[in-house]
Amino acid sequence: MGTKTVLRSQIITIESVKKAFAIWFVCLSFFAHSQNDTSYSSIRSRYIEEKKDAIAVSFFNRNPNNQIELQSRFQLTYKPNDPNTIGLKLQHKWLGFSIGYSPKRLQTEKRGNTSEFDLHFYMYGKRQYLDLYYIDYQGFYIENFRQNDTLKKYYSSFPLYPNLKLNTIGVNYFYLFNHKKLSLRASFNHNEIQRKSAGSFLLGTSFNYSSFFNPTDFIPSELRPQTQENERFIDLRYYELSVMPGYAFTIVWKKFYFTLAPMIGFVGQYQRISHTEQLETRQFTTALRGLSKVALGYNNEHVFIALTGTNDTYNYMLNEHVKMRTQVSEARLIIGYRFTPKGFLKKFSNALDVKF
Repeated sequence: MGTKTVLRSQIITIESVKKAFAIWFVCLSFFAHSQNDTSYSSIRSRYIEEKKDAIAVSFFNRNPNNQIELQSRFQLTYKPNDPNTIGLKLQHKWLGFSIGYSPKRLQTEKRGNTSEFDLHFYMYGKRQYLDLYYIDYQGFYIENFRQNDTLKKYYSSFPLYPNLKLNTIGVNYFYLFNHKKLSLRASFNHNEIQRKSAGSFLLGTSFNYSSFFNPTDFIPSELRPQTQENERFIDLRYYELSVMPGYAFTIVWKKFYFTLAPMIGFVGQYQRISHTEQLETRQFTTALRGLSKVALGYNNEHVFIALTGTNDTYNYMLNEHVKMRTQVSEARLIIGYRFTPKGFLKKFSNALDVKF
């Protein structure tokens, strides 16, 4: 075997990683202990009705739309055969849990089979929001192959990538500045009710690790003669730290509401890219990241109905010729009911009375 060549560009050091983590956790600590205002309760009660003693049970239908875009001499869009998911969600105070089931996928003979594991753990407080997640997908297809003249000659249906794997693990943290008047829990978790229209600046930060792997290259064999070696990839790994400012607002009309929360910012990435067995690139780059949430719904004392959406977009500059973009998005239809816990559920509820 030949000797592996390693290209280095602005290599990140261990000290740089330590400093990034230190700054990140200092920011978390600062926001966690700020905003000590004695008038907090009186102002908040005029805008937000708390349902902290209630347990919210809801049924949902989740429609995901995840994809990977590779932009070079041509543009290729890889998508998993995402199924609709039906499930049950429990939400109480700052803690939420959901479980879903995906019916048998339709048209697997055209789009292939996707195995997936999607785990989320989230804590939504009045001012702080924390999401922990682990996503593991295997099995993709090229959605836009008909837009490429070469691929149209060879394929009558979607080119399948059954061994293409996507793996992501990370944590998102968001701080809501005007938490006296605005509640994102009311729009997305439904354990509060927004009484009046309000808005607030947001600050989000996150750290995550992502990997993309395919043992036989991302580029279809029919297109490889049109590419150079450093434009073909078999293994990509990213370590990312991002900061995203944004603004959220909710418009309320009677019991109906509309919420929009867009955020955009910068992300620092350490990339480790294996082009072939003989060529590897390690580099540190910066890029843009965008995250947005939207909700439209109805929320009264006991019943809530909502249509929510989330879109999270990452950009990766792999070299001067190739850019990669990943998009994780979903739409949910939620129908739920709130009730007051009794008996052993009341004891569990009391155990969750911690400040967050």
